[in-house]
Amino acid sequence: MRKLCEVAGRQDVVAAAFASTKTREVVELARVGRCARCAASPVPVEAVTKVVSRTFTGFDSWKAPAEGGLCTSCAWAYQHPDLRRSMHVVTTRPAMRAVTAADLERILSRPLDPDTAVVVPLRPGRKHILPHARWGGIAVEDTCLPWTTRDVAAVTAMRRLRALGFGARMLAEPAAPYPVLATIVSRRWPAVFADWDRLAPYRQVGQWWELALRATVSASAKGKK
Repeated sequence: MRKLCEVAGRQDVVAAAFASTKTREVVELARVGRCARCAASPVPVEAVTKVVSRTFTGFDSWKAPAEGGLCTSCAWAYQHPDLRRSMHVVTTRPAMRAVTAADLERILSRPLDPDTAVVVPLRPGRKHILPHARWGGIAVEDTCLPWTTRDVAAVTAMRRLRALGFGARMLAEPAAPYPVLATIVSRRWPAVFADWDRLAPYRQVGQWWELALRATVSASAKGKK
């Protein structure tokens, strides 16, 4: 899959999200320096050890991990519990809002705009997702997925298959299970096979697959697992 890169000169997603909130919390700022995550400098920073736990392992995505502090917006991204639990969409206006499952389905029905970032905690509460967000992508777990016309075509195929009665576990199979296929008129089988093949490149991309299943659950006609 194509890797998302930051655009020079564009505001960081975390900074845009923080700027859009009404949060004016006062953090314990020990000094002025360079932010370990976003590399902003010179800015007031809070000690990294007071923001993330000793078990934190996400330093590989930081721009200046050797630094000892985090700026106000980056510290907020790691300390605000709701950012680990709920789905959000951020835009360059800047603006940020929580989204529902129905919102996510609509968002993934078209290519993502380059001025939009989406945050989807696949396992709510477990990981910090917002710090991995990039413009034009969907942050899931510790990575960010691009969302192009090819992804839209694949998730649309998944939605059609789920509407026909193929459950989440069935969709992971290399071929359409016959018990459900037998309930579909034979003249529609070529379209089913085409949709099944369209999903083939994604079956081994775990995070994409989980995201697509979440975005198509409403299409499941018979509730098959």
